[in-house]
Amino acid sequence: MTQPAPVEALTAWSGHALGEADWLLPLPPACSRTLDGRGEETGSTGEELADLAARVARRLRNGRGFVVIRGLPVAGRADQTCAAMCRQLAASLGPVRPADPGDLITVSDNAGLGKTDLALALHTDRTPAPRPPRLLGLLCVRQAARGGETLLASGHALHNRLLTETPWALPRLYQDFHFGQGPGFDRLRPVFQRHGTDLRVHYNRRGIEQAQHEAGAPLTPDEQAALDAVDRILSGPRTVLRIPLRPGDLLWLDNTVVLHGRTAFTDPPDPYARRCLARVWAD
Repeated sequence: MTQPAPVEALTAWSGHALGEADWLLPLPPACSRTLDGRGEETGSTGEELADLAARVARRLRNGRGFVVIRGLPVAGRADQTCAAMCRQLAASLGPVRPADPGDLITVSDNAGLGKTDLALALHTDRTPAPRPPRLLGLLCVRQAARGGETLLASGHALHNRLLTETPWALPRLYQDFHFGQGPGFDRLRPVFQRHGTDLRVHYNRRGIEQAQHEAGAPLTPDEQAALDAVDRILSGPRTVLRIPLRPGDLLWLDNTVVLHGRTAFTDPPDPYARRCLARVWAD
């Protein structure tokens, strides 16, 4: 393994140091009219959506690694219609992963942790494809009655902190862990991986622990200590950015750079008013 080096880029940020101007992108009115089905009335050619996609791509690549587009027209629309709108925008950024019933995220019985009202630890997404998705989009259709804030953290800042504070942990984190078992999930990958000048981050503590156990290779004390060092930094209040996504907010993030999670939440009594996010993965 080459000697780990710090990441010197805008993607290495701390949550406490960011303001809205660093990540917020209001939806241009022309894009709103196009998505609302009124583009022909106003002479829209669709170029405004292409321009928006280019701006988002620049923010993801040369900015903080994430951006929130505010103002998508979700009011009065069915959940599936909102999900289709999300996928329409995703198609301008890269090949979109096939739609899945799980792409509408609401609380449901007998579901995985992502579909409960519990807190969700910071992680990167992993899917049953040959590799994790490069981009993740989350469109807020409805908020929770209380809680449910989105949590974000920079994987590059995490790497830099480990290099400074616990450099002994990095060599193991550059080596493979089991990240899943079962159909489509049996694969190995490191937490940190260099691709040319880019540093890619893959982390899911719960997934690693389960997969290592199922593979008959439970974590050693040294491996647990290395992952504990990661979690210690991710749990720091200065590391994490909290964003209470509003209805019509579309979060885009580079899933190989930015970790995401959420706080616990309480839904309204009305089952049709439950917190709902539309998710899309793109490459």
